[in-house]
Amino acid sequence: MLFGHLPAGYITGKLLFKTFDSRTVFYKAFMFWGMLGAITPDVDLLYYYTIDDYQHPHHTYLTHLPFLWLTLLLLSMLWLRVSDNHSQNPAFAFIFALGGIMHMLLDTFTGEIFWLAPFLNTPFSFVSSDLEYNSWGLNYFTHWAFVLELCIIWWALYLRFRKS
Repeated sequence: MLFGHLPAGYITGKLLFKTFDSRTVFYKAFMFWGMLGAITPDVDLLYYYTIDDYQHPHHTYLTHLPFLWLTLLLLSMLWLRVSDNHSQNPAFAFIFALGGIMHMLLDTFTGEIFWLAPFLNTPFSFVSSDLEYNSWGLNYFTHWAFVLELCIIWWALYLRFRKS
């Protein structure tokens, strides 16, 4: 998924913000951390393009392992549990980790994610990797997962511009 991660982070933050009312969480910071978490797994692309020289699929790097994001999510939930209601940082950690989990879920629609790594190195995907066209762009923009990506973008735009 190319364009849907950031809007998915926005949607996640927007839908969950009110659940942290008791912590008086600052809205813009909460949204920032949620959207940052949703795109952070792709920082491995810097390594992939510059140092690794396309040697390994970037979904095999640490930032794309769901185990990392699930661990961060569990730790942030524990932090939320033990902290007082005046602390915003546990809420920011939670929405950041949840953004990473959302990234993993979305990438499962467009590529292979190693959901059981490091225990089992078996990739899982909701799509087949059969290429219909010689062009990467044609394969990407004509695939059904691109419609899912457009729906995510439209939903984020709806939430952003709706009158409430």
